[in-house]
Amino acid sequence: MSVVTKDILGRIAPFESSAAPPVDRGRLRQSVLEACRNFEKAVADADKGFLRALHQQARVLADPGLNARLYSLYKKRKNFFIDGARLDPKKICPQLIFVEPNSIWEQIFKIVRGTWSMPYSKGYGRRLRFVVYDNFHQAVIGILGYQSPAADLACRDELITVSRERKLQIVNSTLDVYTIGAIPPYSHLIGGKLVAGLAAATDIVTAYKKLYGGKRSEIEDATVSGDLIALTTASAFGRSSIYNRLKFKENFIAHPIGYTKGYGAVHLEHLYGDMLQLLSENGRSVSTGGFGVGPKIRWQNVTRALQALNLPGACLRHGLQRQVYLFPLVENMSAAFAGEKLGNSCAIRVDPFADYWKERWALPRAENNGEWKSFMAETFFASCFGRPPGG
Repeated sequence: MSVVTKDILGRIAPFESSAAPPVDRGRLRQSVLEACRNFEKAVADADKGFLRALHQQARVLADPGLNARLYSLYKKRKNFFIDGARLDPKKICPQLIFVEPNSIWEQIFKIVRGTWSMPYSKGYGRRLRFVVYDNFHQAVIGILGYQSPAADLACRDELITVSRERKLQIVNSTLDVYTIGAIPPYSHLIGGKLVAGLAAATDIVTAYKKLYGGKRSEIEDATVSGDLIALTTASAFGRSSIYNRLKFKENFIAHPIGYTKGYGAVHLEHLYGDMLQLLSENGRSVSTGGFGVGPKIRWQNVTRALQALNLPGACLRHGLQRQVYLFPLVENMSAAFAGEKLGNSCAIRVDPFADYWKERWALPRAENNGEWKSFMAETFFASCFGRPPGG
């Protein structure tokens, strides 16, 4: 662990609960307040290193054995990943592979997702997952994960002009892209732009209609049409360079529509286990299993824990406003958001966009920056999962 990382983790100041109850309320209360102060400073300083380290710690605390399992899985599937020296950028040939449960591709998805600092999420509601695969080099480029959209997202809802009663029907014709990303060496060639553009591919629209079209919605008890009109996603830290000016020829793929309000419990994730213990001791925790599992469960538990600690709801205002992007999948989005007849599809076909990406981003980067050539997959995954290379 580097000196910089140690310094960052020291500033996080986690509350380390012991197995013996009860929770020390005073210490936990102080940890919450300190977490709020440190996160507020990191946001003000645009300190992404601190924010990533915080996510990393929350991820480890949530599942201490995760890294070991993921590294073991990587060793089993290492032939799906490539060293930079073997990569020919001109011959990259992406395809989208649908991830079936309990498949090799699900294992690949988990390995790639595990290299990121954000705590792992399976998504919720209606879900789709894809691996972006380089068919020429027989190697993984990145992953895409979709889930049901948030019922309330202010900057999106301002664009929906139907009555409040019909709003949910429109919202349920969209999906949230909760995971978008490329891994090295492709990420060194701006592979994030490739994966982000393919988030709006025709393959996604087709797979969604096949999987969910005509089924009943458990919440509304209504038939799902299967027609997707748009996707939304939010940057991890403030503004995003991946989605900014993401185009296919003259047409923008992703459109910035606003920011989240800067509320949530992201700065308290590393304390969530201790909050649950506190609530359990008092019989106040919200169930984390069964129907309705999602972000609202965590929100309710954190809110109850703050109340138990006599802390104000203002502790949930962390100040990190994530930029929200809209990916239209049909022409004339304003009409679609007004509940009118859907226009023609504007979803992207994989091969033409891949060719455009190579000419616009990948090949110029390959010429100007040779970092991708020295990438070693074994070293990268060992560092991500805290293992010695070859161990």
